[in-house]
Amino acid sequence: MKVFLTGASGYAGFHAALTLSLAGHSVTGIVRNPGQPRLQVLRMHEIKLIHGDVAQPDSYRAELEQCDAIVHAMLDKKRHFETDRTFFEVLESLSPRRPRRRLVYTTGVSIIGKVDAPILDETIEPNPQHPLSFRRQLEREAFALANVSTVVLRPGFMFGMDGFNSVSTDWFAMAEEGDPVFRGDQEKGWSWTHTSDLAEAYRLAMEADEKTVDGEIFHIVDEHRPKSRDVMRACLDAAGYKGPIRADVPIKGDNISMWFDQNGYSSSQKARDRLGWRSRQDGVIASAERLFAAWTAARALNG
Repeated sequence: MKVFLTGASGYAGFHAALTLSLAGHSVTGIVRNPGQPRLQVLRMHEIKLIHGDVAQPDSYRAELEQCDAIVHAMLDKKRHFETDRTFFEVLESLSPRRPRRRLVYTTGVSIIGKVDAPILDETIEPNPQHPLSFRRQLEREAFALANVSTVVLRPGFMFGMDGFNSVSTDWFAMAEEGDPVFRGDQEKGWSWTHTSDLAEAYRLAMEADEKTVDGEIFHIVDEHRPKSRDVMRACLDAAGYKGPIRADVPIKGDNISMWFDQNGYSSSQKARDRLGWRSRQDGVIASAERLFAAWTAARALNG
C-alpha cells in the first residue's frame, strides 16, 4: 500500500515508517525540518520525505490524494485542535475510494487521567479535568469522518530505540547530572510500550479488514506494570548512577509530575484478541541497559 505518515521525525512516526517500509509498503512522510540528521536513516530505507506542515494543506494535499492509508502520528502541541481539524478537512476532500482509505489515528492511554479504575481499558472515558482529555474529542471527530475508515491506537509510555521523546531518557540525563528527583506519588506506576511493538501495531491496524477495526480504539501496552520509581532506578543504574533519588512534590512546568501523578496501568487484551498484536520486547526495567546504550549511540549520531 501507499502510506502517508505524519510525524515522520517524531518518536512514534519515525519507527512506524521504518516498520511499514520493511513490510513492503511505500511510505511518504511529511516533515517540517528535512535537514535533521536522523532523517537520513529513513531515506536510506527508501522512505520518501516531503517538506511540509500538516497545518498547511497545500504542502501535502497532492501526496495525500495518492495514498491508500494514512498514519497520523503527530500532535501539534500549540494548535492541536486547529491542526488536526485542518487535516480532517483535507481527508474529507479527497477523491472517494472503495474500499475507503484507512486512517490510523494516534492518541495515548495517558489521555484518561485519574479515574476510579485499577486497570484502564477502551471502555473507560477520560477524566474531563485531565489536561490531555481534549484528545478524546479529537478521536470522536476522527471517527466521524465519512471518507476514511478510522482506527485509534493508544500507546502507553513509550521507550526503546533512540529514546527520542521518552521519559526513560529524561532519567538517563538526570543520572549524568547527578541529582535525580522523583516527584509526586512514590508508589504510582504506568503502562509502557516499546516503540517497535507500537510500530507493529500500526502495521496490523493499517492492514486489517475494515470490519475488524473501523471505529475501534486499541490500547497498545506491554504486560509489565512496574512502579515508575522502580523504572527510574533501573534507568539510573544503567547510566552508572548508584546514588539516592530525591523525593519531591510535583511542580508546575514539569508535566510528567503534574499530569501523571497517579497509576496508569492499562490492558491491551482487545488488541491481542482483535488485531493479533503481542508485545515482543522485554519490559522497560529489563531493557534498561540496552536502552541506555541505544540512547548514547543516537546522541552521537545526531551530534
